[in-house]
Amino acid sequence: MLTSNSDLNEIESYKNIQSDTWLKPFNDSEVQVYYSSKQNLTISNLKRVINKVNPSCIYLNHMWSYKFVLQPLFITWWSFKNIKIVLCPRGALFESAIHYNKTYFKKRMLLEFIKLLGIHKSVHFHATTLQEKKTIEKYFGKVNITIANNLPDTHQPNISFINKETGSLKIIYIARILDIKNLKYLLTNLKQITSPIELTIAGPIEDENYWASCKNIIDVLPSNIKVKYIGEVTPKDIIPLILQHHLYCLPTKGENFGHSIFESFIAGRPVLISNQTPWVQLQEKNTGWDVDIENGIALTAPIEQAAAWSQDEFNTYCKASWQLANEYINNPQLTNGYNELFGEN
Repeated sequence: MLTSNSDLNEIESYKNIQSDTWLKPFNDSEVQVYYSSKQNLTISNLKRVINKVNPSCIYLNHMWSYKFVLQPLFITWWSFKNIKIVLCPRGALFESAIHYNKTYFKKRMLLEFIKLLGIHKSVHFHATTLQEKKTIEKYFGKVNITIANNLPDTHQPNISFINKETGSLKIIYIARILDIKNLKYLLTNLKQITSPIELTIAGPIEDENYWASCKNIIDVLPSNIKVKYIGEVTPKDIIPLILQHHLYCLPTKGENFGHSIFESFIAGRPVLISNQTPWVQLQEKNTGWDVDIENGIALTAPIEQAAAWSQDEFNTYCKASWQLANEYINNPQLTNGYNELFGEN
């Protein structure tokens, strides 16, 4: 695996790693990782790495990263005709992502350029859902596509509960803080809530202006709403954090999977999310709600309903959420698509 030696928007590299060389960072595993420094993310160095490894397949994750998707895509297509290219857009072709951050025309021009050169005909696309398959076909027509569901963390703790007092609720939001994740929508809905609510916000601030507008709303929320921002959390701390709350909330404008949503299910906690994810019909399963965020106050009724849960009702939703994740993890069909993706051409 080739990746950066630092997190997004960070200058300092990860601690205790050596950059620009192949390492085996995981105990009892043959997996090798190349942590590239920013100055070595060049076309010539990438070609050198590919030549040295001589892979049978190159897997490209997402769509709009110049260094880690577009650059290796063009290099492999142009210089390494014998290498299979697998590309997973990871929701980057959904309308909410195409239009995000005022880059619509740049993205459309890039897609047209890829089609003009015929690069898409040499790519085996990985769609994680049927919906994503349809978006790939929308932009690239009849191409080689395999649907393979996301492979999440399969370690699931035993089901556990916390105290639930009827009439109050602890909500957790874990996501990047920027427009597409829609935190401001959640905060606006909280203005209408009369029950005592504690909201914990966790995640990196990627849009300072957006966060400033969120804080403006927080400052005028009624006294029954308590909001706490705790910053970014490490992956190992996410499930323990979720377990301290009653409900996970993410009114996102679009997800192709939603790993933090699934982590809530793994932890055995119901969710309140938009209908712009693969997780739908949640109310019928007693695992939460997937609402239409075109409705300006779609979160208010579910939040009041969750606040009114008794301990037994809360436990019922927790058990159903835990079971949903357990069935997903143990589905024997989960790996079939990957066998097709990484098999012979």
